[in-house]
Amino acid sequence: MEEGKLPIDLLDKLIATDIKGIQGVIQGPQVGCDVAVIDYIQAIKRAQQFYSSKEKVYVVFKTDPITFPTHNPGRYSVVVNANDVVTSGAIPYGFNAIIILPLNSSSDQVFQIQKDIREVCSKMNIAVLGGHTEISSSVNTPIVSGAMLGFVPKDYYVPREITKGDVMLCVGWCMKEGAGIIASEGYEKLVKKMSESTLEKLIKLGSEISIVDSALDINKNYQPGLMHDATEGGILGAAYETIAPEGCGLELESEKFPFTKETLELCEILGVNPFRVISSGTLLVVTTEEKASELKKSSTEKIPIAKIGKITTKEKNITLDGKKIQSPGPDAIIGALKKLEEDDF
Repeated sequence: MEEGKLPIDLLDKLIATDIKGIQGVIQGPQVGCDVAVIDYIQAIKRAQQFYSSKEKVYVVFKTDPITFPTHNPGRYSVVVNANDVVTSGAIPYGFNAIIILPLNSSSDQVFQIQKDIREVCSKMNIAVLGGHTEISSSVNTPIVSGAMLGFVPKDYYVPREITKGDVMLCVGWCMKEGAGIIASEGYEKLVKKMSESTLEKLIKLGSEISIVDSALDINKNYQPGLMHDATEGGILGAAYETIAPEGCGLELESEKFPFTKETLELCEILGVNPFRVISSGTLLVVTTEEKASELKKSSTEKIPIAKIGKITTKEKNITLDGKKIQSPGPDAIIGALKKLEEDDF
């Protein structure tokens, strides 16, 4: 396709495949229409009903782009933005996406991204509110920048309140997204060093990165002080950026973090630090010792729940096995993908 906005006939076909209407959406995607319109009173009812709350409702908004290589940028965009919204306790409600594709992209690529967005939104009962799609020489890989709208009753808003003695829990396997991306992008080279079944397990692991159900269930039943989705910078970076702004310290134990054996095998082959690889799909929860003990009882093989650390005072810093850790740097997946490109790998 040529550079610029999509032709109107193609855009009309994309919009014609829109998912069923969501309560409260007055104006959704439409050719020639510049905005989405929402009846706020109708839109907030789902959040109030979910939490059985009559309190006033807060609006939660999040934007996040998908820039790492993936075969499903549309799907990832919805899930990653929904993940961030639910860490506040909010029910994801509506989604917008800006899709920028490189020159020579086909209409099939556009339709596939849109199809993935709509399928995930339909499954999660999220309204596709609109967006923008164009072909541009400014990019060399598809970029999907999503924006998610959510709602949470005041009494179930996660306030980011933590105190000394609280516990940090890790919910779900670490490095899920990174493992899936690396295994998928480097499959042809990695299959010479790993079994096909191992690589397939890693790809499957990377496809299961939604924390929406887990986060909402935890908030509904335990109302923790803080929740955070581990994304770029890995699980260690997520733990650091969760605690450092709160003026607290944190004692972490490396052996407590849950990694699959396949993930650790992949990291050993590539010489990658698993604690520093993008980890969307892993939820960090800070709560009291008592609530943490109750939460751990619901740990399963698919979604493990592990106590990885304890909140301390700022003077004790943020440490891993007693050693002070630094703020997050570039994600280790960058080095892993570059290594796969080397001729002698």
